[in-house]
Amino acid sequence: MSIVRHGRNPGTAGLDRASQVVVHNGTVYFVVTGNRPFEGTPSAAEQAKQCLAKAEERLATAGSSKSKLLTVQIWLSDMRYFQEVNAVYDPWLDQQNLPVRCCAAVELGHPDLKVEMIMTAAL
Repeated sequence: MSIVRHGRNPGTAGLDRASQVVVHNGTVYFVVTGNRPFEGTPSAAEQAKQCLAKAEERLATAGSSKSKLLTVQIWLSDMRYFQEVNAVYDPWLDQQNLPVRCCAAVELGHPDLKVEMIMTAAL
């Protein structure tokens, strides 16, 4: 079984730390986060929109779509953003093909980050 990797995610100081998308055995794996550096401080909703736009790009790169999502993990820097993120996330979903989802508050890698998502999808 081959593993296909697409793109690189630059880390701090320009170090490449991860692939943008990994495809293995018919499953697509990827992480998306609100963009940084920021101009101003985008709201959690704006960061969620950025995440979902990146998710669509990464799904397309792998040959998949949001209709084929299997799991979504949403990480929030504070649970007070839960409703704000859901207001963006819920209408974005394919309502006929809902993935398994969890949401947790975590300490994210940069103080301005409010939202990060980890997703898996079928090809």
